[in-house]
This record gives sequence, structure tokens and C-alpha cells, in this order.
Amino acid sequence: MSQFRSEEMNLVQLFVQSDAAHETLHELGQIGAIQFKDLNKDKTAFQRIFVQDVRKCEDMLRIIRYLKDLHAKEKIKTSADEPTNMSSLQELHEKLQEVEKEMKEHTEKYTQLTRQRTELEENGHVLTKASKWFGQANRAGIDFTAPTSDGEGRNEMATLLEDGGEAGGRKQLSMLGHIAGCIPSENISDFELTLFRATRGNMHLQYEELDKRDLGDGSVLKSVFIVYFSGERSRQKIEKICDSYGATKYKVQESAALRENEEQVLKERLRDLEIVIRSTSDYRRNKLRSIAGSVDVWDSHVQREKAVFHTLNLFNYDVTNKCLIAEGWCPTSMLPEVREALRRGTLKSGASVQSVINIVKTSEMPPTYFRSNKLTKGFQSIVDAYGCAKYQEMNPAVFTVITFPFLFGVMFGDIGHGFMMTMAAALLCLYEGKLSKYADDEMFGTLYHGRYCILMMGCFAIYSGFIYNELFSVPLEIFGSTLWCSGEMTNDPQCATLGSITGQGGGSQLQKWPRSNLDKAYDFKGDGGSSGEEVVWDNYPFGADPGWSHTANKLNTANSFKMKFAIVVGVSQMVMGVCCKLMNTLYWKDMITLYFVYIPEIVFINSIFGYLVILILIKWTTNWDTSFILNNYEIVTIPQIYCKDDLSNLPCWTAPYQADRSLVPGYGASKLAQMPEHQWCMTPTATAGCAVFEYNGKLIVESNTYGNTTFMNPAHYSPETCAAGAEGCMLWKQGPPSLLDSLIKMFMEPGFVPIENQLIGGQGPLQALLILIAFVSVPMLLFPKPFLLKREHEAKLAARGGFQPLQNFAHEADEGGGGHGHGHGEEFEFGEVMVHQMIHTIEYVLGCISNTASYLRLWALSLAHAQLSEVFWEKTVIEVGMESSSPMMLFITIGAWAMFTIGVLMGMESLSAFLHALRLHWVEFMNKFYDGTGTPFMPFSFDANYDEM
Repeated sequence: MSQFRSEEMNLVQLFVQSDAAHETLHELGQIGAIQFKDLNKDKTAFQRIFVQDVRKCEDMLRIIRYLKDLHAKEKIKTSADEPTNMSSLQELHEKLQEVEKEMKEHTEKYTQLTRQRTELEENGHVLTKASKWFGQANRAGIDFTAPTSDGEGRNEMATLLEDGGEAGGRKQLSMLGHIAGCIPSENISDFELTLFRATRGNMHLQYEELDKRDLGDGSVLKSVFIVYFSGERSRQKIEKICDSYGATKYKVQESAALRENEEQVLKERLRDLEIVIRSTSDYRRNKLRSIAGSVDVWDSHVQREKAVFHTLNLFNYDVTNKCLIAEGWCPTSMLPEVREALRRGTLKSGASVQSVINIVKTSEMPPTYFRSNKLTKGFQSIVDAYGCAKYQEMNPAVFTVITFPFLFGVMFGDIGHGFMMTMAAALLCLYEGKLSKYADDEMFGTLYHGRYCILMMGCFAIYSGFIYNELFSVPLEIFGSTLWCSGEMTNDPQCATLGSITGQGGGSQLQKWPRSNLDKAYDFKGDGGSSGEEVVWDNYPFGADPGWSHTANKLNTANSFKMKFAIVVGVSQMVMGVCCKLMNTLYWKDMITLYFVYIPEIVFINSIFGYLVILILIKWTTNWDTSFILNNYEIVTIPQIYCKDDLSNLPCWTAPYQADRSLVPGYGASKLAQMPEHQWCMTPTATAGCAVFEYNGKLIVESNTYGNTTFMNPAHYSPETCAAGAEGCMLWKQGPPSLLDSLIKMFMEPGFVPIENQLIGGQGPLQALLILIAFVSVPMLLFPKPFLLKREHEAKLAARGGFQPLQNFAHEADEGGGGHGHGHGEEFEFGEVMVHQMIHTIEYVLGCISNTASYLRLWALSLAHAQLSEVFWEKTVIEVGMESSSPMMLFITIGAWAMFTIGVLMGMESLSAFLHALRLHWVEFMNKFYDGTGTPFMPFSFDANYDEM
């Protein structure tokens, strides 16, 4: 029963010797059976006994994270396959600190060497580009030396900027300074503008962006530049500007020979530096490989040690007895395992005193624990997302395992779409072991953890698809062809036979009629006559008849069924939710809630909406071909059995498809022809027969009321007029009434239901009684409980002499275990209780109406899903692909249809159906009984994540 109600809990107290505490907690962490309480709430985190050990573990975890980051950067996989002999925690800490120190030193050296290599490479690029630019300037006759005056500098700058370096037909020697280097390419525009403004245009900037192939991996894109200027003050300004924009300056010799010599030196230094970098990198990678098999083992070990010390900080230390005292919640069924774990812990530690466990009686509310497996875990998570159940409260997840995928299937019903979802979920379940390593990803992890939920959702979608008879919106004839005959079905023997009998076979090919055993119920081949067999219309074996998909009113037919089905499902689930409240009240023995909450609620919802469901079921199961209204007063049922020649089997039906009643064999000329003219239904079209009924010795034949409301008027035809003579008798076929109108008139015209709208006898008085019961149940839900609680509270006070002892306050706080929730153990406030009950009453009464309407989303989403699927198929494959007569176009349209199906229907539409099913459970179902204010059972276990403690 642990699935229906949470497991029984006990508050246990442990006495553990200090020497055995560590090993004992290791054993308890393996089984995960106790949720420990904090007995040191009055102490800060720094005042606890094992705080230094926790800090040590946190420092080791920091080092391990650092090592894992290094492994990830070097693309070295870590694994826990290699067995590692675990040393003491102190030795492991020292070892990790040594490894961290060594890796940081090598990482720092490697970073410095890499930076030096980058600088040397940039210097080489600067020398290469500068040699090209200096060559161009030297050919113009410009000498790069320091200028002596501002005037000369301006002339030299003008000479440099002239094309070809010519002025007045001769070359002038120039003396300019220069600064060269590298700068991030993103800063080059601002750099140029700042230089121009700072030097007032007395400079010339040349730059060229480096090729990405010349830069190292992850390097910032840079450009080589050189600035020509004149004057020492300009040099100082330019150097400051270079520093502010993050430019790296390099010295460039004016002499070409010196530049070539410097390039050779740079290449030699780069070669030497590459050797050093390679050896440093190899050493670091080898070091990381040597510990790759131990990092995960260290991580797991330290995580467990941290969990142990963190839990030990919750224990109270008894100085006198030198032992640790702990308290916690433990499932009763796991007490033997806990005792065995304590015995193993004492044995491993070598302690001389065995650990002791005692069960403590308490009035505290225990935590909630439900056992779950791979199948039920996803559905339990759906319920827990709404709120954790109170201790021993009814668990909605038991019903959610079936109802949630069923409601999803109702909205997502399609054989093809359900099969795709089922196959995807089946693959996740089949390869769950291999795919578990990807479960940390947020999006994939959601699908992975809900794989069994998705599997059942897909199965129910397939089931609903068979009911709707839709495969990607295309109707199937899995259980045979349609049960409707038409003029075009000349090759169908049954349709051809019925067509020749009824005279419909040679009519329009679009004309349809249902299959039946009409040819067996009446002898058409011989002299005619009844075989005594009732006419029965054939039913499709399972699901919707595919013949409806080719009719003009297919949408109206599907909507009528899906809307009523949504109401039936919704009311049934809400009633089940109210019945779950009954289970809670009986378990907690809360008689006040049983008599004055549950009974008024179940009576109210069934007197209105349960009654509506009964009307829907009656309407579905009634054979409206055999239901007739006699004298506008009562409803009679006349089975479609054809009359014998002597009318000895009344009530019965006249011979089929015989429009002239005087020609009916046997009794036509003698009896039917003598009857009033209005008592004949086959005018002007022949039908499958007219019903015949005997009333007070008078023979009454069915009339055709189409277009003639006089026949349905009790003022003209009633039992009194029929008693006066045959001219006043009337018998006409009843049609299925509108249930929406019936529900509205139930409140607008209580006690009266027109005879043509009645589904059961005495429906008018019954509806008046149900309305009265519903109205009476509202004050019964509102008033008795608060006053009874008030009287109960006053009786307790009187028994105590008008006051409440403090020592009994805590014990009485939980008597009743979740019963009424008011007045038990807390100060009773009648006004607060009354307001609470008033809110509950209003919420329930209005909620029954709004929740029932909310279930119509089953109909709406099912309709939207079917119409979207049909539109995608018709507008792509049929109207474009098939009509184009081009194989290539057909292939393209099928691809487009597949994209629409996967993206819209399998993606967005499935998510929409999931969210609506979630809302129906949280709001419409669970709020009828579910409190959800409990606390989850979180035992000390090594499976939990203690990384952020």
C-alpha cells in the first residue's frame, strides 16, 4: 500500500560511539534510510565540531574541479575504471595540494612561454611589413632620422604624403621618426582618429590586417601598423595613445641589413621557444594522463566524505558518555536494514560499544515517502511538482499513471503520431543505460527522465487514434469497409441486395443508407411477410466508421461525440477526486469532514453533472428508431419487428417500402385503409415501415410529423382526444434531444420537460428533486462544520477547566493527523474557520461548473490536432504533390509534409497537449482532495548531491 499512501515513519534516536561514527555513517549512506534532524540549530556553521573537515573537503573539491578543467582543456578523458587505493583524508589533501601547486606552476610557465611566442611572432610580422613600407619610403628619398625643427617636420610630412615622393621635379631628403607595432583590429579606426586629432594631422599611419592563419588558436585578430611623425613631442603623444589602445610596440631598425639580421635572430629564438613549449606541454599532458584514472575516484570519495562530515555536524555530542546522539526519520520497513548497517559500522571501526537505536514517540508530522520504480517515477514527479503529499495522504500518482497518458491520448489521438512518439520513447527506454551520460543536458534530460511517461502517452495516442480511426488524418478500413451503402457500391453483395429492395441502388451514387438485416427480417422474395426477427443496424467493430470521413457533416458528427466524451471523462475524474477525499476521511477517521464535506460535495456534483453524464449515456445507448411518442403524453418503445398478417405480434411495423397502405399484404386493405389519413408515415417517400401500436383497443399507426407541428401539439392530440375517437390519436417518432437545452431548461423551467425532450420517465419531477438536493447541499457544506468544530473546541476547554496545559499543547497539536485542520492544537478562531469554510464552499460550487467546462479542452485540442493534420496532408501531398503528376514534386511535398508533421504536430502540438493534461490533473482533479503541504523524505544517501552544501 506504499503506492496509495506514504510509508509509515518512525522517529529514531541513535547513540553512536565517537570512534564508530564515521564508519557507521558510511554504512547508513549506502542504504539511504534515515533523514537526520539538526540537533545543533542554536549553533552557527563555524561552531560545529566537524566544520574543519567540511572545509578541507571543500578545498579538495575545488582542486578536483580545477584538475577536471585542465583535463577538459587538454581533451583528456577522465574515468574511474582504474582501482585506486584510498589513503587517509589528510594524505589525499596533501597530495592534491602538491598536484595543484605543480600544475599551476607549469601552467603559469606555459602561459608565459606562449605569450613570448606570440610577441616574437608579432615582432616578425612587424619587421616584414615595415621592410615593405620602408622600401617604398626609401625609394621616395626619405631618410628616417629625428627632425630638428617643426618647420622642417611639416615640409618632410608634406613630402612623404605626396604621391611618388616628387615635389617640383626633384627629390627632397626628409627626416622622420616612426613607431611600429601590433594593435587589435577592432581598435584601429578609433586609434587612427585619435592620432589625427592629437597630432593635428602631422602624422601618417599605415596598417595592414594580419591573416588569421598567421595567428595562433584563440588569438585576437590584430593589425600591423607604423606611424610616421615629426618631433619629440609627437613621439610622446603617440606612445601614450598606443598604450591606451592596447597596442604592442616593437623596435624597427632603419637599415635593411639590420632588419634582416634581426629577422634571422627572431626565427632562431622562435625555434628554440617552440621546443621548450612543446616539452612543457608534453610534461603537463603526461602528468594529467597519469592522474586521469584517479580524478573521478577522488571526486566520489571526497563527495562522500563531505556528506559524512556534514551529517555529523547535525549530531549532538554527549561529553559525559563520549558519544554522538542523532535523531531522524526512518521508514518502519527499513528498520532491520538500519540495525544491520549499525552493526557493520561498529564492526569495521573496531569500536568496543555497539551503536544503539531507539524508537521515539512524537507528535511531529513525519515526512512523506513513496516508493517508486522507473515507470512510476515520472508520474510521481508530476504530482510532486504540484506539492508533496501530507503524511499518509492519498497519493494521486497511482491514478495519474493511467489518467494522465489517457487524457493526453484523447487530445493527441492519431495512430501515426502516436506510433512515432512510442518508437522514440521505446528507443530511450531500450538504450537508457548508454544514454544516461547525456541526461545532464537540460532539454535531453527532460525527455530522458520522462521516457516511460512518453511511452505510455504514445500508446494511449495510438489507442485513441484507433477510436478516431485516423492515421495521419487518413481514415483506415482496418476492421472492414464502411457500414454505409451507397449507389456506387455495386460490387458489394449486401449493398446491392439492399439497394434493389429499397429502390436506392439505382439512385444517386452519393445517396447512402446503413447496412442492416432488413432482408432477413422481412421476406421480400416470396409472398412477403414477417420472419419475426428484429431489424438491427450493423455497427462498426471498433472506432469510428470510415464512411463518415466522406460526408459533409463529418465535422459535426465528430464534434458531437468528442464534446460529450470530454464531459463524461471530466465528470468521472472529478467524482473520482471527491471519492479520494472519502478515502482520506475514512483513514483519518474524520467524521465531521465525512458527513459535512464529502457527502454534500458528492451529492452536489452528482445531482447536476453526474445527472448530465447519465443523460449522455442514455442518449448514446438509446435506439432512436424504436422510440415513439404516443398521444403527446408518453414514450413507448416499438421494436422494428414487422407485423404478421393477422397483427398478432403488436406492437410491430408495417411492411417496408410500401407507400400505398391499402396494398400492404394481409391487413392493408382491411384495417390500414380504414384508419385516419394522417396515421401513415410513408408520405410522400417510402421508408422501412411505419410503427403500429394498440392503445385502449384502438390501432394507431405512426404519422409523419415533418413540417407539421400540429401533430406534436397536445391541444390537438392527447389521450383525451384519442379516447374520443381514432381521429384524435397520434403516434410519432421521437428524435434525440439537445442535452444543452435540457441542462439550461433544468434551471430555467424546473419540474417541466417537454415530452419530446424526455429521456427517462418522470424526468421533470426528477430534475426538480435534483435541483433541490443540490441547493440544500450548499448550506450543508457551509455551516455545520465550523459550528461543530467550535462545539468540539469548547468541550475540550471545559474538560480542562477553561485552560490548556502547556505540556500537552504539543501532543494535542497533531491529534487527528490531518483531519479537519482547524482547532486541533492551535488557538481556535471561529471567524477564521468560518471564512475558510465559506471560501471552500464557493470555490467548490463554482469550481464544479468551471472545471466541467475546462474539460472541454479535450474536445478542442482533439479537433485542432485532427484538423491541422488533415490540412497538412491535403494542402501538401494531395493538392500539390498528387495533382502535379511529377515524381519530384511529390517527393518535395512529402518532405514538406514530414517537416510540418514533426515540427508542428509532434513538437508544439504534443507539448500543448501535455501542458493541458497537466493542468487538468493539477487544477480539476487534485484540488478536489489533495492538500499537498507535506515535506518530502530526504534521507542521508550517497546518491544525493552534496556538492553545494
